Amino acid sequence: MSEQIQLRPATPADTEILAQLWVATFPDKFGPILGAKAEAILCDWLRLSRHHLKTTTVAEIEGAVRGFIALETPAAPRGDDGRWFWYALQLHHGIFGALRGLIMMTLIDNNHQPDAGEVYIEMLGVAPAWRGRGIARALLKYAETVARSEGVPWLTLEVVSDNAPALQLYQDFGFKYSLRN
Repeated sequence: MSEQIQLRPATPADTEILAQLWVATFPDKFGPILGAKAEAILCDWLRLSRHHLKTTTVAEIEGAVRGFIALETPAAPRGDDGRWFWYALQLHHGIFGALRGLIMMTLIDNNHQPDAGEVYIEMLGVAPAWRGRGIARALLKYAETVARSEGVPWLTLEVVSDNAPALQLYQDFGFKYSLRN
């Protein structure tokens, strides 16, 4: 691979591309729930909340963001940014559409809180056209580095059982899995 992967913390300038990547890498989540305005809603949410920017690292190739990872660590627990999501939904869907979107997101959001013994991979995504180039592996190695620096022995994540490429990546990387009801 001749392309150099550069990792860096996400910044406010990344909100638009992160919103695009979230929709592209989680098509079964954001698009159906948030509708045609999913990217705009997520972009506004990121701009307003900024919590996800603080927990997100982006992977760049040739100066463009191609992937991301969002980590929840014991040192930086999940912020309460539901009010900003609610506000972003209202901006684009009005009060009743916002209520529907909030209920739908609440139903699928696992609201995982990492304990002192884990770093939780909240989201990991790579632009579809850039998959298979080592970006996800570089981001997972970064997550390992974060866990080690915090003295945490476990990386955890959740993935839907029919996402074969993600399951294979995680198994190849050494993750063990358990099924949850």
